[in-house]
Order: sequence, then structure tokens, then C-alpha cells
Amino acid sequence: MNISERLRKLRLKTKKTLKEVSKILNVSLNTVYRWEHDLSIPRKSALRKIAEYYDVPFEWLIHGSAGVENSKYNIYTLIPDSDTEERILKMIKNLPERSKYRILGYIERMCVESDET
Repeated sequence: MNISERLRKLRLKTKKTLKEVSKILNVSLNTVYRWEHDLSIPRKSALRKIAEYYDVPFEWLIHGSAGVENSKYNIYTLIPDSDTEERILKMIKNLPERSKYRILGYIERMCVESDET
């Protein structure tokens, strides 16, 4: 079970709608939908809010019952270790050219920021 499945399971267990959860976490309904459908990963701050709201351990939310070494997720960056590039490329291929250039600019800024730290 991955993060998206755990998020969905928690929401359904508490009988909350996507809209209710989005208001509780102060994010858009689309954001919660994307988390639950494994289209994006919540930021660390959002995961902390989620863990607090559902009263579950932060580590369980990220890793489930598996240990850090067996997890698909890296606890420090919260980015999947495997198939990340493939997923990114699939999404980018479907974008219009203008959006591709915007993403390229964003990636370049991210690289500069990571070099500065």
C-alpha cells in the first residue's frame, strides 16, 4: 500500500468527502484528489497535518508497515526512488510546448537552489 492508498483509506474510514478533507487541510479539492490517485505526493508539511488530523504516526503515513529501507519513498525528500523519471516524462509529453518551457525553467531554478545549499 502506498501513500495514496493510505490517504484514501483514512478518508473513507472517517467518512469524509474529498471536499471536507480539502477544507480541513486548507488545500484544494483537486490537490486531495491528486494525492489519492497517486498523481502527486503531499509535501512534508501537508503530511504532518494529515498525520495529526487522522491521529496516525507520520512515519506510517509515509512508509506504511515497511521500514525505511523497504519503502518506495525516501523520508527526506518524499520523492519516489523508482520510476520517478518515467512518470515525469509521461506527464510532460502530454503538455503543450509553452508548459514544457515553463517546467524547464522551474527545473533549472530548482537545480540552482539545490546547488546553493
